[in-house]
Amino acid sequence: MSPARGVWIALLGPDGAGKSAVIERLESDLAGTFGSVRRFHLRPHFGRRDPDGPPVLDPHAREARGVLGSLAKLGLWWADCAAGYVLAVRPTLRRRGLVVFDRYVDDLQVDPRRYRFRGPMALARLVARWSPRPDVVVVLDAPEEVLRSRKLEVTVEETSRQRHGYRALAARLPEAVVVDASRKLDDVVGEIRAIVLHAAEIRNGR
Repeated sequence: MSPARGVWIALLGPDGAGKSAVIERLESDLAGTFGSVRRFHLRPHFGRRDPDGPPVLDPHAREARGVLGSLAKLGLWWADCAAGYVLAVRPTLRRRGLVVFDRYVDDLQVDPRRYRFRGPMALARLVARWSPRPDVVVVLDAPEEVLRSRKLEVTVEETSRQRHGYRALAARLPEAVVVDASRKLDDVVGEIRAIVLHAAEIRNGR
């Protein structure tokens, strides 16, 4: 039986944590539980369909924007998160849907180079706090050697930095849960599915 109200979950984690594979399985496993499943990448794109793009092979290849450009981008992100919530996220939740974000605005705090951001990180944290918040933020975590065995898009040092950065972020977010992503996919998805269903029970007062 579908819950009376839906659930919004965001998945974060370093390169190689397996976000895409987990989300694909999660959508399949929960499609019959929720009225619908809608996925977004990073931000809601003002409620439009999330544009498909080529895989990112070198996330740090492009030079960072200047401070003014970074601030403009941050403002766009906040406007997108706010408007996209009204236009797409909230209506999906009201229709008993599951909303899944592959990365979210919090990601900027861990990996500003990926988003070519050169503005004050205190402002980035403030924008994340002021943006609509998911019910649950799942941070996928795994030892560096596991992450490196799956993806070699960044250096060893960057892999370690990202892992520690996401763990520190999770410690600051009250809605965050750290999940061991070094296990078999079935086990990882099973744990996150239980987290989502528990969040649905809380949202529906059960």
